[in-house]
Amino acid sequence: MEKSGFFNSSGGDRIYDAADFAAYFGSLVSNGIFYKTATNLQVSPGSGLGISVAAGTAWINGYRYENTDALNIPLTTASGSNPRIDRVVVRFSNVSRSIQIAVVDGTPATAPAAPALTRTSDVYELGIADVLVPTAATSIILNNITDTRLNTSLCGLVNSLVSAVYE
Repeated sequence: MEKSGFFNSSGGDRIYDAADFAAYFGSLVSNGIFYKTATNLQVSPGSGLGISVAAGTAWINGYRYENTDALNIPLTTASGSNPRIDRVVVRFSNVSRSIQIAVVDGTPATAPAAPALTRTSDVYELGIADVLVPTAATSIILNNITDTRLNTSLCGLVNSLVSAVYE
């Protein structure tokens, strides 16, 4: 099948949907976070056993995500026997037609590792932080958070075909 676009419709002969526009923009702009400010989608300690994700924007597979205010997210109760590493992600879901911040729980272990990112045709994740949840923890401190926003294999900055894109 051949496709081209985008042309004005004449009598309803040109119908485009979000996937058409996303494919177009996705071919021009890479996945990642916009780097307007250094705190864009930065993860910090929240209240209790929780984290806070700062306001900011990201781009995944031609779709834009925006968080307009600090987002507070509680973490799953800490293990009483081993630490774990949770991964904070910006998750694109084709099925739910949305992009949201999510926490992927790690597995408690004596030497914990962050969970792998999901990157399929249905779900695509950008890892913005790894959070060490110590054994029996009731709060998170800044030293427990590893910022992964600039790690190009996990997240990275949005780039165009020409140069970095600043929103």
